[in-house]
Amino acid sequence: MRKMIIVLTAVMVLSGLVLAATYTSLSPRIEANRVAALNASLASIFADQVADVADLEFEELDTDGPTVYRGSAGDGALLGYAVRVQTQGYGGTITMLAGVAPDLETILGIEVVEQIETPGLGGNITNESFKQQFEGLSTREPIEYVKNIEPSKADNEIQAISGATITTKAIVNGTNSTLDRAIEIIRRQVQ
Repeated sequence: MRKMIIVLTAVMVLSGLVLAATYTSLSPRIEANRVAALNASLASIFADQVADVADLEFEELDTDGPTVYRGSAGDGALLGYAVRVQTQGYGGTITMLAGVAPDLETILGIEVVEQIETPGLGGNITNESFKQQFEGLSTREPIEYVKNIEPSKADNEIQAISGATITTKAIVNGTNSTLDRAIEIIRRQVQ
């Protein structure tokens, strides 16, 4: 019995050391992939506003609230802002960016950076058909989601993902609350 405990303890310690060494060696690559995903998401939000995405520049604003990026063209022209939204979905934390026009009145679009929602259900938040619903919505009133009826842009509505209402609700609530705070912060900094 004592021999079994010693062997099991040795296996657990060795496994822990291997996991720690693997994590330590892969941490820089994991972080580089996160940065690349963030930059690709930022570029995606503003890509329609420039001829070449290489002309896009991003600056993280110094805020005491949500993370906000200022997007500009190579000539310095303001294209808008991207706000990091983190919300709790069905499967875990969803990290996304919500783009806002320079006048802070219109949503340019959303881009999902990280998510672990159920594939084929909540994972559909990465589909263009879902993300495009946010384009052109107003920031002056809350976004709402509807089920089984046609959404109205005039009423600031999107269509919920069938079978993934929790994920849809998380995206909508996270976007509404984070944009409200971010827009207030941006307005204070711009004035």
